[in-house]
Amino acid sequence: MSDEKESHCQSCGDDLLPGAIYCIGCGAPLLAPPEQHRPLFVDELGDDATTGRGTRGYFFDDAASPTPAQRKGRTAPILVMIVVLVLVAGVLGFIFGKDGTGPLQSEAEPEPSTSPTSEPSSVPSVDPNAPPEDQLLRISRLDTEAATKLIGTWIPQLAAVGAGDGGDADWQQALTRYQKIKTAHPEALLLDTGEWPSSYVKPGMYAVVLPHPSDTSTPALEWCVEQGLSKSDCAAKNLEVSGDPTDNFDAQ
Repeated sequence: MSDEKESHCQSCGDDLLPGAIYCIGCGAPLLAPPEQHRPLFVDELGDDATTGRGTRGYFFDDAASPTPAQRKGRTAPILVMIVVLVLVAGVLGFIFGKDGTGPLQSEAEPEPSTSPTSEPSSVPSVDPNAPPEDQLLRISRLDTEAATKLIGTWIPQLAAVGAGDGGDADWQQALTRYQKIKTAHPEALLLDTGEWPSSYVKPGMYAVVLPHPSDTSTPALEWCVEQGLSKSDCAAKNLEVSGDPTDNFDAQ
């Protein structure tokens, strides 16, 4: 019976050739299917299957994965470097942060000076080596601001200096005469007559006046008398910037 089954196809009943592996009539396979084989990396794990090990160990060399000892060897230098950096940061913080921010201040650093500084002179100097006429002009320019405060008042006038019409032989003599009056009366002002056309008829001279203003000529003349100055050395002058220059002079 077994031989009959083997000589006939179980599907269609046709005769089978000796050694055939499928039926010529219907094409049905005559050999039993092989047992299903599980994959090698699962079938042959054995006792290691419970370790949860991945498939990497069967396709790659296990030596590629660093062992705990190797990982420890790599970690040690990193820890040492971190410790060194912390120490360096601590030293720098101590040096630069001891007194707050910035580098250490020297204990010998001098205290800010509290002594008063000498202020520059409010009056520009006159070059003593300049020509005498230039010196007189420079002085008159410096006295202009103070003289403008006397406009419209009567003031004592002590002299008019200048070469030629000013009564001096030259400008050096005119400068010397002015300096002599300035020494006796430090408050004296020098006026360029050309800058005051409403007060002086002749330009090119310098008038020496005193800043003692009054509304009339009388106080100015009284001051001249009190100082013991003669009428040729002291008179009263009305300082104006407009009007006739011939009506602003009064003598003792």
